[in-house]
Amino acid sequence: MVNNSNMCSAPATFHLGLVPCSTHTVSALLSEIRLLLANRAIAPRTIACVNAHIYNLAVRDQSLLGHLNAARLVAADGMSIVWAARWLGIPVRERCNMTEAFHAFVADPATPPTRAALLGCLPSEAASAAARIEAVCRHCRIVVSGGGYSDDAEYRRLLRGAGDLDLVLLGMGTPKTERLLSVVAETCPQAVVWHIGGGTIQFYAGTLKESPPWLKPRGMQWLHRIYLEPRRMWRRYLVGNPLFVYYILRQRLSRHG
Repeated sequence: MVNNSNMCSAPATFHLGLVPCSTHTVSALLSEIRLLLANRAIAPRTIACVNAHIYNLAVRDQSLLGHLNAARLVAADGMSIVWAARWLGIPVRERCNMTEAFHAFVADPATPPTRAALLGCLPSEAASAAARIEAVCRHCRIVVSGGGYSDDAEYRRLLRGAGDLDLVLLGMGTPKTERLLSVVAETCPQAVVWHIGGGTIQFYAGTLKESPPWLKPRGMQWLHRIYLEPRRMWRRYLVGNPLFVYYILRQRLSRHG
């Protein structure tokens, strides 16, 4: 990740191979967001995340890896990342899931009023999610929303037309979201750009159900996603999870070999 003398409290960072990650908990992430909102000179201002799926892609995609390393912080979105880090001897207290973090952000009484953009999923889902967020969140006003399938020029047009933004929320899938972190940061240099995830947008839009609470601390939400969307998700988890284990095992062996 980028080090900068203006970063104030630099996030604690570790690496799984070449893939960066931070040790932030949800509460620490909220504190980081409040710090960035209060200090617009701090850079970089992008918040990414990593789970087993994103890790697998980053191992093979140098461009994606570069965007992750350029972010201010890359949160440990999945329990698989936490377990892997602990197995490699890296003390990570808990995961920082983006949906849970965004729920906490919505409910956070300490966050100042913000003007935000929401981009991702279908345009109708983004619009519905924006309306729901405004209905339940006192401090966040969504001034513009858009789908996740436009080109860079359209996103720049939308964001420039929205005026001064404090926050840009993205959920377009990987690696598009990670690439757009940089595009949005160039367009809105004073905004905090946060990858909250497409699933988070769909949860607020009401087009996707969250997994039962008892699955979350066990890191088993992927079973619920396969149940809901088997055709779309089976390869990500049934092929991707063993591949992630292979990559982590290979890293452990290389460290002790």
